[in-house]
Amino acid sequence: MKTVFISGGGTGGHYYPALAVAQALKEKGYKVVYIGTDKGIEAKKGFPYADEVILFEMEAVRGRGLLGKVKGVYSLLKTTFKVKKVIEKENPIFSVCFGGYTSFPLGVGSFLTKTPLYIHEQNSIPSYTNRLLSLFAKKIFITFEYTKKFFNPTKTFLTGMPLRKAIVEEAKKYIYTPKDKKTVLVVGGSQGAKKLSQITVNLAKTLPEIEFILIKGKWEVDIPSLNNLTVYDYYENMEKLYKQADIVVSRSGSGTVNEILAFGKYAIFVPYPYAASNHQFYNVKWLYDLGLCEIVEEKDLTEEILKEKINQSLNKNLLKLHQEIKKYSILNSVDKIVESF
Repeated sequence: MKTVFISGGGTGGHYYPALAVAQALKEKGYKVVYIGTDKGIEAKKGFPYADEVILFEMEAVRGRGLLGKVKGVYSLLKTTFKVKKVIEKENPIFSVCFGGYTSFPLGVGSFLTKTPLYIHEQNSIPSYTNRLLSLFAKKIFITFEYTKKFFNPTKTFLTGMPLRKAIVEEAKKYIYTPKDKKTVLVVGGSQGAKKLSQITVNLAKTLPEIEFILIKGKWEVDIPSLNNLTVYDYYENMEKLYKQADIVVSRSGSGTVNEILAFGKYAIFVPYPYAASNHQFYNVKWLYDLGLCEIVEEKDLTEEILKEKINQSLNKNLLKLHQEIKKYSILNSVDKIVESF
């Protein structure tokens, strides 16, 4: 059985596309070895499609003070040499990295052992890790056309975002049907969005004719009992909620953006303002320029502005927009990537 190594974790933005590709590789008969961190999402959820999961103690570098940065660099270098030993033992035919600091040890370890390396960049503006790994990657897969300018064009390929199989299967057969009572799905992202969640609760009180579904994440929000408001901390099978919604209000992490595209939903995006290089804004700016979404920056977000944007959006021709938005979804991203190895 041929062995492949995969890394991509820490947060859901790197973890879920890695999981989608791992599932396809597993189904093709590969032995999948996953490299991650004992502090990330993978430590809580595991990595179901891996034959072997190896979690190392490693720390991030970005967003920390000088001492924290030094400790982070040291932990990544130390882990790199541990991963190198595992690569030499297992002898994988290639490695795949999905960005974030947890990909650094596998990427550099693959370079040191001359193991073919492939990387996938989820966001519009690439992470520092992927910019470094791109120098010795065999191929670079990108989610957005905008990203191509950051990499060597001769080995960069637009594949889109690898999505969960359940999302893809439901999105392929989904056709939007307008209904009398409108539903607004509000998604705070994996980290949640306290301000957005509180505004949503307030709007549900003042707009009883609209159904609100709120994914609030980790934040504690005072939630009254309202007939038109359903609240979840987290929802695993998001395809069900996308199908219920007429429009979506959301952060603009790449995974969520591409799920919204897959279901052809008109969205009001509120980019996370502290994302590296403001990548959440650029993840959707191209869509805004096409007239296929709204963007409200966090600093401008108020109850009045969101109420106005929701009412304006619900009065648009959502069926026509649905058909147009779906054209920009790449539902065969996993196949494009796996066939390129």
